[in-house]
Amino acid sequence: MARPDLVALTDDGLVQLANAGLVKRGLRDIAEGNAPALSEASDGTIEARFADGTVTRLAPGKAPGEASCACPASGMCRHRVALVLTYRHANHAALAAPLTAWDPGTLDLAAMERALSAPARTELVRLRSVALQVRLAHGPTPTAQLPMATVRFLAPNDAAYARCDCAMGTDCAHIVLAVEAFRFAGGAPEETLGSPGVAAPTSDLRSASEAVLTRLLSEGATAGLAAHGSLIDRARGIAEAQGATWLVLALDALAAQIGAYEQRSALYDEAELLQLATEIYARPRANAAAAMGFGEAMETAMAKTRLVSLGARVLARGCELQACVALFDTDTGTPVLIEKVFAPTATEVRPNPADMMARPMASGLPLKALAGGQVLTSVAHRRADGTVRFGSGARGKTTLMPRGALVEPPAPLFVTSLEVLRAELAARPPAFLQPRNRVASLRVLAVDQVVGQFVEPGTQTWRAAVTLPNDGGRLHLQRRYDAGAPAALDGLGAACAGTHGKVRQVAGLVWIEDGEIVCDPWSITCDAFIVPDCEDARPSAEPPVSSLAESVDGPPALRLFLAGALHAGARRRDADFLRRGQVLARSAEATGFALTAQRLNHWLEAASNDVDAFGRIAMWLAVALE
Repeated sequence: MARPDLVALTDDGLVQLANAGLVKRGLRDIAEGNAPALSEASDGTIEARFADGTVTRLAPGKAPGEASCACPASGMCRHRVALVLTYRHANHAALAAPLTAWDPGTLDLAAMERALSAPARTELVRLRSVALQVRLAHGPTPTAQLPMATVRFLAPNDAAYARCDCAMGTDCAHIVLAVEAFRFAGGAPEETLGSPGVAAPTSDLRSASEAVLTRLLSEGATAGLAAHGSLIDRARGIAEAQGATWLVLALDALAAQIGAYEQRSALYDEAELLQLATEIYARPRANAAAAMGFGEAMETAMAKTRLVSLGARVLARGCELQACVALFDTDTGTPVLIEKVFAPTATEVRPNPADMMARPMASGLPLKALAGGQVLTSVAHRRADGTVRFGSGARGKTTLMPRGALVEPPAPLFVTSLEVLRAELAARPPAFLQPRNRVASLRVLAVDQVVGQFVEPGTQTWRAAVTLPNDGGRLHLQRRYDAGAPAALDGLGAACAGTHGKVRQVAGLVWIEDGEIVCDPWSITCDAFIVPDCEDARPSAEPPVSSLAESVDGPPALRLFLAGALHAGARRRDADFLRRGQVLARSAEATGFALTAQRLNHWLEAASNDVDAFGRIAMWLAVALE
């Protein structure tokens, strides 16, 4: 009696049920002829006998983790893994039909709900009371990306093989919601669950957000948290009570920007201030649950997880260095980010980038080793913004290991066609309404060949172009010099010149610019895995000195103008300020931006703290720049 569920279970799926080490050992034993002896009883029970006398039995209808085993281990031991691998190997020829797409929406939803524990049922009721946007990937291993967790269905038509990356792992509310999403989607790539009736922000939340912006327009960021802190805290409290996670994060970021100005920190950025003000204005007015982040948990405990690095960025921020390492969950393909700001010691003006490579991003995780490695952890917590923190516990631990060169995560993280990626990026809403996930634009792209590369001395920018395999399109690479990673441009140039062998993959943040897809590479995979920002500095790493300056006009000039108004507040709106605004409006109209000019003039003529007039020109300008 064949077990198609076992045959359909891929190596990756089995890794998610057990771990990579046990699966590798089992595959090696089979290759070396050390597999257990299998037999199958008339009732369908599969028995595996090992050379050491251990006997493992898997009853019909039971998942591998429910098999009985004579060894003392509980859960997915090496014997249970070997039973599955050996059975799959023995029956693959008889059941060699290619795996086909299937729909988890056909699973018995009512039975799955009945199997939930009381706390899980309570959580299901709570999540159904809000609107949840779920992204769906259809295929042989269907995947549902909920706001707070990712669910994969590892074997066809069997709920026992549904796995979630939350701490429970199985029999959780997220799996029930994933099945619901597939059922209602009807093959569509997205589905919104829950009650849209509660998705609209209340009037007090909108009023509290407007109060924050009114004060910002009046007083400016230079007034500090003494002027803005209480209003931000009030709006944040209302947003948190309503579960508007994206607005909570935007308000937190606004407070951080104003605090950075007070501390004269290089983390203060007027452009970021403008983006946050636009976002806080737009989100409560958008008629979409996704714009507010309703139902998005601020933090979710993750199950036992293997996180593989996709590279790092190291940025100079005044006298500090900001380090970010991007990783992805091998089970679900979900990208995450770990970040840390390194302050100078008493004897430093700024941390030395070379010395910083050995400093820890978290306990036991040095920056360079983490950027070039992978982590096995049972104490990770993923935040709504895509960042991850590593906790501690009596039974939990985090282990750092080297990673291999090539990886192939599931889509959409792994890209083989730029047209597919272009359609995905173009379908997104404006940035001020997108989820506040800092790694949502992270991608791993397959590379066929390097077309060419050069450095622009005037802008201190390295540029290159590569093609994707099978006419997948041409990708543009771009990196500007940063003192936090003085050897990065040299490292990128050497990798694309073939110093480390043929370029096979690149990973980094992607966006559309002038109609082309551009990537800021965090890593390049050749014969080795190269993280340019962690490369050792060489004498040639300093960029060439140039007297060329970038001109700023058009929409970018308007952005600087609006950001300056938020920086200084109403006192900046003097006669000279208004004249400069009128000049910009005339210039915008002359270059074809008539509606932009109209909205700018309307704001210039309005009261200094007119939130709606400011919000309309800010949103319009943000869309124009995108």
